[in-house]
Amino acid sequence: MSEAEVFAPEGGELSARERLYAQAGQAREGRRSLAAVLLALAAFGMVLSVSAWQVTGEGTALPLLRSALASLTDIDQFVAEHGEALRTEAARSEGPSDVPGYPLPVVLDAAEVREADDAALRTLLLDRSAALVYAEGLEAFDRTGEQAIDRLSVEGLLELAAGQLSSDTHARAGAAAAVFAVAVAMLGAMLGALSEGWSRMRAPAAAVGLGGVAAAGLSFAAWVVAGQIGGSDAFMADLRQVVQAGLSAGTRNGAIVAGAGLAAAAAAWALEALERRAAREPGAAVEEAPLEQEGREAS
Repeated sequence: MSEAEVFAPEGGELSARERLYAQAGQAREGRRSLAAVLLALAAFGMVLSVSAWQVTGEGTALPLLRSALASLTDIDQFVAEHGEALRTEAARSEGPSDVPGYPLPVVLDAAEVREADDAALRTLLLDRSAALVYAEGLEAFDRTGEQAIDRLSVEGLLELAAGQLSSDTHARAGAAAAVFAVAVAMLGAMLGALSEGWSRMRAPAAAVGLGGVAAAGLSFAAWVVAGQIGGSDAFMADLRQVVQAGLSAGTRNGAIVAGAGLAAAAAAWALEALERRAAREPGAAVEEAPLEQEGREAS
């Protein structure tokens, strides 16, 4: 049943003015629903982009890259086979130089190689490798410019995951987070303006909360799926660590936004209920007064 039918008088039709008010109310409700959906989507995008920005920051990305690159470069075997030769060569030379046979074009100074045992050399190589990949992405592995990676292969999965831990991705995620945050603020204000009473608080909070629920749910589902990839393969275990660390940030941030939004919506509902209860109590007292007066007159 339409809103016009609800308010139509029995056996008659709405006047032109009443039809105009009904149409305006329906249009307002349509705009309100659209604003709520857009706000939930903006909150969803904001959570995911903020999570990506956090994970791709240097403080988080570099340790994850070191872990992934340890398997990708087979660093332990490389140091065991070439460590002594590198120290011998460093003893005969000065200044920085490339590391022959290493899959990344990292540069080490002869003085630091001469004084490094295998453990220290491993740390040096991983630190320089992580910094290089963070700056250039996995293109740093392609010295010829002709390398092609199948995105459905293990190498392709690594490019999709660890390759996103870069300064470029960090900048893009930060820009996206800023855009979504502005959209959340504007759509929240619009939805509040289209609402009435406590719905001005409840409707935007609920929409943001639902966006957080969607982001947390999607991130957690992807985290579970990622955990099933690769089985017991050591290389894939390191890849899973990188992927799941990023997805965990989405789950955590989504849960925080969902909790805050839904708590604010619940608070608005509770405050509205208290306000209605307080408004009814004085009215009840006023209704009882004439009855008491009639009783006194009758006595």
